[in-house]
Amino acid sequence: MLTDITGTFVKIVFAEDADIFLARGLAKRPASRFNRPGENALYLSPNAESARVAIGEYVKPGDPPRFLLRYEVSPCSLFDLRHPNNGDIYELARQSWRPVLARGEEPASWQASDHIRSSGHKGLIDPSRRPPGLRHITLFHWNMPDAPTVRQIGGPEPIEVPPDYR
Repeated sequence: MLTDITGTFVKIVFAEDADIFLARGLAKRPASRFNRPGENALYLSPNAESARVAIGEYVKPGDPPRFLLRYEVSPCSLFDLRHPNNGDIYELARQSWRPVLARGEEPASWQASDHIRSSGHKGLIDPSRRPPGLRHITLFHWNMPDAPTVRQIGGPEPIEVPPDYR
């Protein structure tokens, strides 16, 4: 059910957002697959390819330049949605969330996140739905007691991400 992780992970961002991702408790944090507006969640990928896939559907022609940020994550155990014993939670997590939220409803992925958070887990490993074989992590707790330490390493690196990258 849990998988240990550690090492370097990445995130692709707009330049003006580069300094906000390690902050917790941001009221302006937008809703996403595993968090309500203002709820802590740090989305990271193990490499640039996975990060491109993670943001591919959000990239639009004419967007400002994007940058790759690297983070060192200390050892921690995360709820692994890839594990067969976690299939019921994965079924909730994998549901499309943006159209549901646009209708004013609560995405099923938030229910999955609520379950994982209330079980005391620091975060999760999410298998990519496009293409299979890639993965991402989402941390709910970081840089606080009994949570993994996350620190940025190096500076922002320019990166190209074509629209709807898959």
